[in-house]
Amino acid sequence: MNVILRGVRVIDPLAGVDRAPQDVWIEAGRIRALDDRIEAGGVPVIDFTRAGGEPVVLCPGFIDLHVHLRDPGDSGAETTATGARAAAAGGFTHIVAMANTDPPHDSPELLRDAIERSQNAAVRVMHVAAMTHGLDGAALVDVEACIGAGAVALSDDGRNAAPGALLSEALARAGELGRPVLVHPEDEAAISRFNPFGGVTRCSDRPPETEVAAVKAAVKALASTAGGRLHLQHLSAAGSLEPLRLARQRGLTITAEVTPHHLARWAAMSPPEPASLRKVNPPLRSANDRAAMLQALLDGTIDAIATDHAPHRSDEKTNNYDSSAPGMIGLETALAACITLGDLAGRRLPVLVERLTAGPHRVLGEASGVKEPRVRVGEVADIVVFDPDAGWTVSDDTLFSRSRNTPWLGTELRGRVLLTVAHGRVVHSLDARIPVADREPAGV
Repeated sequence: MNVILRGVRVIDPLAGVDRAPQDVWIEAGRIRALDDRIEAGGVPVIDFTRAGGEPVVLCPGFIDLHVHLRDPGDSGAETTATGARAAAAGGFTHIVAMANTDPPHDSPELLRDAIERSQNAAVRVMHVAAMTHGLDGAALVDVEACIGAGAVALSDDGRNAAPGALLSEALARAGELGRPVLVHPEDEAAISRFNPFGGVTRCSDRPPETEVAAVKAAVKALASTAGGRLHLQHLSAAGSLEPLRLARQRGLTITAEVTPHHLARWAAMSPPEPASLRKVNPPLRSANDRAAMLQALLDGTIDAIATDHAPHRSDEKTNNYDSSAPGMIGLETALAACITLGDLAGRRLPVLVERLTAGPHRVLGEASGVKEPRVRVGEVADIVVFDPDAGWTVSDDTLFSRSRNTPWLGTELRGRVLLTVAHGRVVHSLDARIPVADREPAGV
């Protein structure tokens, strides 16, 4: 790849840069130059300059803290390869895969196997280790060995069965190695009371209090440790924000994420068919909860946007809402959902970019080994180019995920990823002049 991308708006949150129009020259997988105007004889120019509307944005590649790849255990729903390809189409250059596979990634051997299977993926796939064996909350995994095998964090995501003392120990041991513990904040005991004859995972009745109670319990566990790093996944209830803010005021190391689907204005959408396409854990809540999540994202209380990409086979998303599996795919629609239905367009666009790049990087921390998300001359390119004004329809033809369980199927959204370059390699392109590369450039 040797090309000049002309007339883009460069947003680099860590550098405090938001400048347009700019030219960016990418050669052999690296950013060779960045300036108001670059002239280089013989180098092809792709001109994104436009007279009106929002300029095309070039920014660091997105980082997704929360992805389910179903590998191993359910390759019919997703594999590492198909999930990574979907991530590339969504502008993500780094994704963090959860441990709730079959079997769960709860040992160093299983972690090493997962990491090995991810080596040739389109984007960098990082893995968390389960916090407890079998995700059942009874006994901690070998924390130090799992991190030594390459885990960037610990998480029993999908479950939250561990008692406070066990979570405290996990936070302390992971914190000594600079790793966060990612917690799925739902009070399983309370939820099970609503569904005494069924599994807690598929129970549809999950009121806000079950999330708020779990957030408070996780904060209590964090407060009893020294050096622990707690990350709260997919917050959805307005009541969860006060304990988060209070924990920060106490000086605790705590971060949080929100999903695009919990930011979306669902009243603007027609109901999907079947209705279970909207079923997620935690559930979609009230307009007040949604507004609180958006405000918390804007003011920095919430650090990151994460998709909770949860692919399912079609027979898992049936007309029987109560028995259907929770979750929806989200890698390819995240940007557009946030722009179109999440009220993160226009002057809020830099916040959206920050929460998809620098925010997730802060959550993972330096010990993860993930380089800073930057647009910097001389560095290997991990970038995304997207058009915030471009409309597109979510369809079988536009999705790379192996699953189709999205309530936005058939919906026209605004905001399209045009180009994704991961570790110097073009992994997604809508421009025939920039073909997807089979391998990394030499010297990268």
